[in-house]
Amino acid sequence: MSNSGYLLIADISGYTNFVKLHNLRQKNVLGKIIADNFQFHAEAIVSDLLEAVIEVIEPTLKLNKLEGDAAFFYIESNDSKNQADDIIRIMDKANESFNEKASSLVFVRACGCEPCLESKNLRLKIVAHKGNFAIKKIRNFEELAGEDVIFTHRMLKNGIESNEYWLVTDSFYKDLNPRNKAKFTSNTQVLESFGKVKLNYLQLSSPEPQNSKVESRSRIVNWFAQAAYFSKAKFGKKSLRK
Repeated sequence: MSNSGYLLIADISGYTNFVKLHNLRQKNVLGKIIADNFQFHAEAIVSDLLEAVIEVIEPTLKLNKLEGDAAFFYIESNDSKNQADDIIRIMDKANESFNEKASSLVFVRACGCEPCLESKNLRLKIVAHKGNFAIKKIRNFEELAGEDVIFTHRMLKNGIESNEYWLVTDSFYKDLNPRNKAKFTSNTQVLESFGKVKLNYLQLSSPEPQNSKVESRSRIVNWFAQAAYFSKAKFGKKSLRK
């Protein structure tokens, strides 16, 4: 059975490739241990940021699944004329929540490893589409299928040279009120298997995360704070929802 509704992917981007970590793994046992530990730091930071985004979006849209550094959501269409505008409002809140969480994690830079230092470059991008999809239930899991599901994921593989933006399709854009429509500019992208597609683009430019309280503390204090944070993530904190 085909359903009509909205599909949305919130994707965290901005980390440089972990070339140095890869090289460390090739050297010796100690190098591998260090690299694995640094990789855990990256995963812990991204998980916290993604959780902050999910908590804001999930009351309005349903979380279908996690996809690495991204979360895939959907909601079936209802009789509300403001459904797309409600989603835009939630997208704005998600970006706000992401930035607040990033600011609260400034202390991790005291660690000094590449992922912690690069965390200041993490940003949130969101793509959204209105289309059709089938919901397949396998045991306790729901899997979305259909051409529009594939299309929504392909929207992330675009030529936009930015780590922070919103990109929505015409079918989504047409449901917005005039005030929200005015936020976007027309943008054509070539997407794999779909060719040239007219989309609607909003460039965002959040400043580098700052936290005056953290920055006023000594590096030693922040070093102990980050050590406690990653220890809790490793031994005491529940993993990000499945």
